[in-house]
Amino acid sequence: MLFAVDIGNTNVVIAVFDNDRIVTQWRVASDTRRTGDEYSSIILTLARDAGIDVSEFDKAVISSVVPALIGPFVVVCQRVCKVQPLVLTSAMALERKLPVHLPENSTRELGTDLLCNAVAAWEELEHHANIVVDFGTALTLTVTSSSGEILGGTISPGLGTAVKALATNAAQLPFVPLEAPSNVIGATTKGAIQSGVVLGYKGLVESLVSQVKSELVLRGEKDEIRVIATGGLNSVLKPITECFTSVDKDLTVKGLLSISKILQ
Repeated sequence: MLFAVDIGNTNVVIAVFDNDRIVTQWRVASDTRRTGDEYSSIILTLARDAGIDVSEFDKAVISSVVPALIGPFVVVCQRVCKVQPLVLTSAMALERKLPVHLPENSTRELGTDLLCNAVAAWEELEHHANIVVDFGTALTLTVTSSSGEILGGTISPGLGTAVKALATNAAQLPFVPLEAPSNVIGATTKGAIQSGVVLGYKGLVESLVSQVKSELVLRGEKDEIRVIATGGLNSVLKPITECFTSVDKDLTVKGLLSISKILQ
């Protein structure tokens, strides 16, 4: 079985794969104060509760946007899974071993989570030019051409980050649930924030997707440009927009699986 770890700024998502099937997933807080021993204890408890036999792990792969947590999770893989993990690096996006890649001699860097998204989207969307919209701590768009070249993308504050910033920096503005309001004009503080953030982000995403598509057409893309959404907060916008071709909340861990198959 494969032990796949996606370390994000807010949460660590751990997926257990049996061949191509996700057996179970766990989500634990990203906490740079925790040690490998602490995370190992947490994972062993989760595995026991889920009926997972940790002796069946034969591979592990890690993607991280939090450098300080790579070491602790290498320890987890060594102690819990008894394997040395494959740790993804941004340099892998320049290599031609993967089905998608940065342009040759590119000086750009690409987060390993976005690389996983690009690989999985390329396979899932049948090699079409595509845009991955990832709703995480940051809202990112990752753009890949029909030739498999990762062209770049956009980065904005995530939905949760925007709400947190308002509540943290404005004394009279509270935290509110991320739900689409029934009206654009908010009659209460809660409704006004939901309108500004949720409906505002709907406009942001739709505008960026439209502009990216137009730019891809100018670059010579002639076939359908597909848009796939992922990330924990994609469900907030999914019911109120039609700009997504598909939604896959497991896209990043599926990319980890694909990369593991190629490189391990």
